Amino acid sequence: MPTRRLSLLLLTLLLLPCGALPAGAGDVENGGFDAPKRAKDGAPLTPDGFRVEGKASRVRRFLAGPPYGAALSLGAGAQVIYDVVVPTPAAVKKLKPEGWYAVASVDVVGRGGSKEGVLELSATVAGKTRPLARSQGTPLLRAVPGGTTVAAARSRQRVWLKIPSARLAGLIGQTLSISMSVSGKGRVVVDDFRFDLFHDAPSRGLVGKPNGKNGPDLLASGMLGFLALTEHMATSFSILGIRKDGPAEKAGLKRSDLVVAVEGKALAPGSLAAGVAWFEHGHESVLGRAIERALDNSQKHVSLTVLRDEGLTVLKLKLDVSSGFGAQFPFEDPTAKRLRADILKWIVENQKPNGSWPGNAEVNSSLAGLALLGTREKKHRKAIRKLADFLLKRNPTAADAKGFSFWPIAFQGIFLGEYFLASGDKRALAWIDDAIQWLPSTTHASKWEVPAFGHHPKGLPYGEKALMAPCAHLLLFEALAIRCGVKSKVWRHIEPYVLISWSDPKKGGHGGMGYNKSAKDKAQFWSRSGLTALALHLRKDRKDMRRGLTGIMTERHPWMLNSHAYGEPGAALGLVALAVADPKAFAEIMPQWRWRFLNAWQPGFGLRYSSPHMGAPYMGEETIVNPAYGMLLSVLNGGLVMAGGEAKRWMK
Repeated sequence: MPTRRLSLLLLTLLLLPCGALPAGAGDVENGGFDAPKRAKDGAPLTPDGFRVEGKASRVRRFLAGPPYGAALSLGAGAQVIYDVVVPTPAAVKKLKPEGWYAVASVDVVGRGGSKEGVLELSATVAGKTRPLARSQGTPLLRAVPGGTTVAAARSRQRVWLKIPSARLAGLIGQTLSISMSVSGKGRVVVDDFRFDLFHDAPSRGLVGKPNGKNGPDLLASGMLGFLALTEHMATSFSILGIRKDGPAEKAGLKRSDLVVAVEGKALAPGSLAAGVAWFEHGHESVLGRAIERALDNSQKHVSLTVLRDEGLTVLKLKLDVSSGFGAQFPFEDPTAKRLRADILKWIVENQKPNGSWPGNAEVNSSLAGLALLGTREKKHRKAIRKLADFLLKRNPTAADAKGFSFWPIAFQGIFLGEYFLASGDKRALAWIDDAIQWLPSTTHASKWEVPAFGHHPKGLPYGEKALMAPCAHLLLFEALAIRCGVKSKVWRHIEPYVLISWSDPKKGGHGGMGYNKSAKDKAQFWSRSGLTALALHLRKDRKDMRRGLTGIMTERHPWMLNSHAYGEPGAALGLVALAVADPKAFAEIMPQWRWRFLNAWQPGFGLRYSSPHMGAPYMGEETIVNPAYGMLLSVLNGGLVMAGGEAKRWMK
């Protein structure tokens, strides 16, 4: 089931440490039919990665110019053949070697004239004449724009050929000849030939490393009721699991089904790398935007096309809600209020007897507590106090926190700050004051001879360069501590390090908060930029710096799930910062993300988890997205001081 792209340049599979295999658009040698630099439209074909049988003049290059590259114009009687050596998949220990099946596909991007030509794919074992498998008639679908295509083509369709695992099992190490041929009198223009391996029995163990690797990723659709596995630049995704009694199960979707099209459009190569390509055309985006369009147009279903042994099957999955989010999402939106109610229900039902929540004891629990505090509803007072008791017992002082302690200290401090402002609990104030006075003593001289925070008080990582991420969280904690009436020297103490880490626009920088002075990146900037901007806003300080920080966040919001090690809470905290420090930017950005919330939302449950671009696994899946975005939705009523509300002792 999970895609296992075969490189025709390599006859072996190279395993990543997690057990996943690298994939990419160029895995089939010249599958995009790239032309020589000086080739002209209609130039005779020069075989490169494939061979030609029949009359060579019937196979010609069809050039579209950049950025499209080239396609092939095939006439009747000619064949283009790829020879594929089937590698052994036994290196993936968690999957049975006999469970693999193969899928070949090619896009039809135009007709070469007015006469009709029909493209067929077939697979033959080397040395034999009887085809192992053939494509079915004309199982063509409209394909979404993207990838290599022909500018003049009016339509883009796809043909698939599937070799079931029962037939492929005995062919490991043998050569398959995959041929494309045209019958009829017309010509067919083709592009983007691919050859993929999938497995009948998928495993979650194939999911890629969560920090900075391009998958394979979990793709959950709470709205449609399934969990899938998607790979970088794949043109299909496999079903890992089906929710009982959900839309997918009711429609007949099965585990290990291969989804090749959504709403009748064949999937384009789906990027898993952070950025615009993922945001616009990744498979999670395709699903979410299909749901969004259906609800906006009062449609009750979203269709998925799956490729099975018997061929293509179209399934209609019924949506469990009747309306999507409005243009001002999440404000003035009854559907967003329903989403928030589901998230809060999840939070209430998943609090543990000791007062904490599943996942990291301080991070997940503090976010869940902030979500409840953000409601300002008295029915949650007992649960909130229970969490405060747990945290004060777990870490009686900030110095008692273990491990990479500045992270739990910051989250516990942020929660206790909001908790004190709502309750007046003097125990929380004492903890906050003690932590704030202690923190300046825990820094060390960085490489640049200014004090810096590391992960913990014991020293600085990365050759004394340190990092801004925990520091940015601590700055938000300090800003709330000041609102609680605590006097602090943290900002004054750490300000030189913050300023040298910031990419100052006045000095030609991009405005974002860097990893440190030597790494002012534009890829993992989101959370540390937002947290710093929010802290400065609460302090009513450095408007110029705030403008630079929120400016790059507005410009590069498709990267918001790429905050190093803490993708989902990092995204949510950054969005809270925008809502408060730059409300106009928040109002511009959030409606553009309606699709992701719609896809993740399981009505009656809350949010389901899809892999962010980066995100530490110790935080969990549903156990991190629901607390994080429950906290974010406090912007709806200004229930938190950090979310734009006024301090009020509503818990007293």
